[in-house]
Amino acid sequence: MKKIWLICMFVLLNACSFRSPQSQFYVMNSNGVDSLSDKSMSVAVTKIKVPDMLDKSQMLVYDKDSAEVKILEFHRWAEVLPDTIQTTVVNDLIAYLPNAYIKRTYFNDASLQYSVNIEINNLKAYTDDKVVLTAWWNICDKSGKVLKREQRTYIAKVQKSGVPALVEAQTEAVHQMTRDISEHLLQL
Repeated sequence: MKKIWLICMFVLLNACSFRSPQSQFYVMNSNGVDSLSDKSMSVAVTKIKVPDMLDKSQMLVYDKDSAEVKILEFHRWAEVLPDTIQTTVVNDLIAYLPNAYIKRTYFNDASLQYSVNIEINNLKAYTDDKVVLTAWWNICDKSGKVLKREQRTYIAKVQKSGVPALVEAQTEAVHQMTRDISEHLLQL
């Protein structure tokens, strides 16, 4: 009986010492984004639309040689991905267009000159390879009339190994998209 009790205590102590890995949380940033113009304008950035598979805080990684997708349970965005992208687009626009008034909204804001609407078709991160961002975006005037509509693919190289490098590449792809949008805003 004493042996059974000791074995049970040993198993219980081992079970108590097991801990799940700590989650890592990530954000995109707008470091290194330089001004494009001093032009004044007002722009609303509406809520970003993403496919259901991307509408979560966990990161997804694609295998470039198969159809496998991995959900990285312990590597997460600090916000759900649509909010992370919206925040980054707003911050990028503020950096690219420093004299513009840029506002995060959930709908077209008729009080501002323009609104930017973005629908992400896909954001694929391939470990140790690249990130591919495919998106529809449009720029509307205050009445909702579409002034410019584009579907584009933006590719950023993953420079190192690991999740932080994937985040850097995803951030770079969003920077490319926002720069593209900024350049078209400046033509209006």
